[in-house]
Amino acid sequence: MKFLKTIGIISDQGIGMGFSGPIATAFDSQNTAFVLNRGHEDQGSGNLFRVTVQTFEEDFLTEFATWYGNKLGDKKLNTPSDLEFDSNDRLYITDEVNNEVLIYDNESNYIGKWGKAGNKEGELSGPSGITIDSKNNIYISEQYNNRIQKFSKDGEFISSWGKFGTKYGEFNLPWGISVDKKDNIYVADWRNNRIQKFSKDGEFITLFENNKEKLLRPSDVAVDSNGYIYISDWGNERVVVLDENGKHISNERGKSTLSTAWTDEFFESNIDERDSRAKANLIPDLPEHLQTPYHISSQSEPLFWGITDLSIDNLGRLYVTEFRRHRCQIFNLRSA
Repeated sequence: MKFLKTIGIISDQGIGMGFSGPIATAFDSQNTAFVLNRGHEDQGSGNLFRVTVQTFEEDFLTEFATWYGNKLGDKKLNTPSDLEFDSNDRLYITDEVNNEVLIYDNESNYIGKWGKAGNKEGELSGPSGITIDSKNNIYISEQYNNRIQKFSKDGEFISSWGKFGTKYGEFNLPWGISVDKKDNIYVADWRNNRIQKFSKDGEFITLFENNKEKLLRPSDVAVDSNGYIYISDWGNERVVVLDENGKHISNERGKSTLSTAWTDEFFESNIDERDSRAKANLIPDLPEHLQTPYHISSQSEPLFWGITDLSIDNLGRLYVTEFRRHRCQIFNLRSA
């Protein structure tokens, strides 16, 4: 993984350039990045839910599906979890509180929604991850029903698999989900500390636990065009890279720089803060009792902190979405 750049700056106003609690990233056919935010105001109970749209070059384009300051905005996100585009540039967003899937086009126009709460076929309970295969079938991981459901693009139930447990094909709070070029399905089995791989019909194939260094609460998984597997090892604040057979390749901790187009613009009009940041020790030496992945990452500006999502764009670049640092670190992959 070769570090390319960082995109991000915190936006605590819920509008305009920047992120607030970014939780997932997806790309349309033009390779434009759509970042899902589910931040909260520091004071009060207001929400900062929205989708922000920008290019790799950091051109801020628009935002939509907003809920700011406790006022429901232009179409209805409650607690969004993930988003994904189909081949027709229709954007699907899972909402884990409303137990719905909302649909937009890539020009931010609301199309519709489907889903209702429950545990029967086609019903949802805490939908978290979403992925879409080459036939535009939709797969959703349900954290509370501990299963994966497969739907048509219009929300018609096709099949499901999984239940609570630790055996093959069982789950404990599954979160992220991804598809490879053969339409195999990968699930971040969060509380079971593993990644499970299935066929498109839900047949168990194998699992990845990273035998060299154990996974701890993996939040997402992505697979590149050559079969390399990238795991956001949330509890260990890192990205784990495996080959297609599960052989450990590397651990990545992050390499962000302070300077981005967005931060540079901010510092131009906030000179005192710029000078303070320049003098600050952004990679401090911590005492022994704070030598944990969480504490090291929380105190070290370049490192990943709170990875919630991994997404690969159309040019083979990996976006690592960091909820706690309100940014995406972007890398060229091994196969690029």
